[in-house]
Amino acid sequence: MLYDFHIHTLEYSDCSISSVEEMCRRAVEAGLSGIALTEHDVWWPKADVKELEHRFPELTIMRGVEYTSPEGHFLVFLPNPENGELPAWRSVMELIPMVHHLDGIVIWAHPFRFDKRRPTWLDHVRPHGMEVASSNMHRKAETMAKRVAAQQGIMTFNNSDAHHVSSIGRYGNELDVPLTRVEDFITYVRNHAYRNARKPASPMGAVF
Repeated sequence: MLYDFHIHTLEYSDCSISSVEEMCRRAVEAGLSGIALTEHDVWWPKADVKELEHRFPELTIMRGVEYTSPEGHFLVFLPNPENGELPAWRSVMELIPMVHHLDGIVIWAHPFRFDKRRPTWLDHVRPHGMEVASSNMHRKAETMAKRVAAQQGIMTFNNSDAHHVSSIGRYGNELDVPLTRVEDFITYVRNHAYRNARKPASPMGAVF
């Protein structure tokens, strides 16, 4: 079962040029079992996601957010965002403990995309996971991310970070359990966090 946990749509991300319907349709065509809608600092309304799942029953559609922090961007998943609204623009050293307290997870999005140095905050907090490949990571960033993930024992992800429908299906994470809701994903990651023995998948046809 293949999942892509980092997708943007034109409905809620100004940087995206493809609609959520286009993204979902392409995900089904590409054989994905599920996707996560992770707009910039905005959560998709729960009712709208339920409607999307009704229209695309083959697809598990999860809500997440790409949180903007002074240290970079981080994918956040919470069991119920309405009951755990995150204050904006907090340091990752505050963000990770807050999300963990709310029974959620934090995944470092496209690390080393701009800064190639290992950040000092990793000496104090660790994300539950980190991307090691995406459409917004060049090869040097990918290599650095894989090295740091291995050194720190952090779970790795290959997500499209799609802003256009053409990116859907090029990256994926192969899981051995089905995910029917975001809580399943959170539980899976929290149970596997900081284990480096298993890596979900390799980039599929990645183009840089």
